[in-house]
Amino acid sequence: MTLRNVYSCPLSGALTAMESQSRTFPKGLRKLIDLRDRTCRTPWCDAPIRHHDHILSRRNKGATTAHNGAGLCAGCNYAKEGDGWTARPVRRHGRTHLFDLGTPTGHHYRSAAPRLPSAARRSEIEAILIAHLRAS
Repeated sequence: MTLRNVYSCPLSGALTAMESQSRTFPKGLRKLIDLRDRTCRTPWCDAPIRHHDHILSRRNKGATTAHNGAGLCAGCNYAKEGDGWTARPVRRHGRTHLFDLGTPTGHHYRSAAPRLPSAARRSEIEAILIAHLRAS
């Protein structure tokens, strides 16, 4: 695998994204897309992810990146390649991953990746137990 760019969080140094010259999404990038998208990103579908798709296709110079990648079910991925469908990634810094999808009927939809899950609150009993463990 040849990498062009590797992106990391400036505070933690954790890897957040990468670009690849490969036509297929490398394993690490597929996993990042799976974690980010969770289910098919077509707005009206919630099927499991089966394809890691280039939003802007490779034949149209679409890069193999997290920004240009989306998790789709097989049916939505094949439909998106049909006549009259359009898709383009939307770059909005500091925002969740977005892409625009146009249908053959002229309708336009925006797909947003789901929000990250928030940390679970500790119950009162957990807080007491943790305090006892730390005290011992």
